[in-house]
Amino acid sequence: MTTRARELTPRGAGGVSVVEFTGPAARAHVLGIGAPADLAIGEARLARLVLAGGLVDEALVLALAPDRVEVHLHGSPSLVRAALASCAAFESPRSLEERASARLPSAPCEGAARILLDQSEGALRVDLERLAAQDLGPARAFAAELLRRGRIARFALDPARIVLAGPVNAGKSTLFNALAGEMRALVADEPGTTRDVLVADALLEGWPARVFDTAGERGLAEAHHADSIEAEGQLRARRLRATADLVLWLVPAGSPPPPAPPGALILATHSDRVAAPPQGAIAARPDPRGARRRVGELLRARFDLPREPWTPGAGVPFEAEWLSDLHEADTSLADPRVLARAWLAEA
Repeated sequence: MTTRARELTPRGAGGVSVVEFTGPAARAHVLGIGAPADLAIGEARLARLVLAGGLVDEALVLALAPDRVEVHLHGSPSLVRAALASCAAFESPRSLEERASARLPSAPCEGAARILLDQSEGALRVDLERLAAQDLGPARAFAAELLRRGRIARFALDPARIVLAGPVNAGKSTLFNALAGEMRALVADEPGTTRDVLVADALLEGWPARVFDTAGERGLAEAHHADSIEAEGQLRARRLRATADLVLWLVPAGSPPPPAPPGALILATHSDRVAAPPQGAIAARPDPRGARRRVGELLRARFDLPREPWTPGAGVPFEAEWLSDLHEADTSLADPRVLARAWLAEA
């Protein structure tokens, strides 16, 4: 049974790198390199992984489906290479059209499927040939446009990671259930109910997202006794926030907001419990549709996303490595025509 591996994050050093394993034996493969034997679907677990070449890393392992597992590594290129090499069938270069066709079955939304279908029919090839034939000035402008398209499409092709965080009893699990469209997380007034990470896929204003429900933040001295399980849940929550595209820091309406992590957006909850809730506050239990709409608005605003992911016929660089190359060419004022010709030659 073939298992394939590919890097989802752009190439290069960073805080966190994500490698995806797919195929019928994906879960078995990740178990074989050190993931916990009881790793359940929809669960995120910390694991000490032994990769190719004997490299070891403590990683967050996320089982999305029996045939799809993500591994969140420390952001070292050598670790990523070792994770890819641990899988004998990591993806090798193919034509632009074949690479788009291969991703079509796993498109997470209609817009993503339409983007990939256009690329499988040659849209990106046409635009790369156009880029390669232009004078340098127009070529740089057109390369910047391709980069813009790719950055937008990235959120259609690879769902944004949204982590729900904040103090205990802030409504994280209630919002998680509203976004998931089903009762996935236990909800109770007792602090510390959520201890492990839960994950669900959602569609927010037409954009796919992967939503994580995490343990509430509080000092364990506030509990009746030191709870090592709850402490581990908080540790996993903090580590997961480092991999997020968007952290929503939930605070009950009417409560003074505690300090939020850098870059997190504060979202007031339980708006139905106060007489004058702040603007943009949500009440996920009585109004789940309104809560989903609000989170979708925050996602679109944070990344300046249009209403629709798909522009008919537009060439889109749909792989993370291509966006990294375009970004590097843009910032260094390199000649993007060289990049376009290299891609065309490889494909």
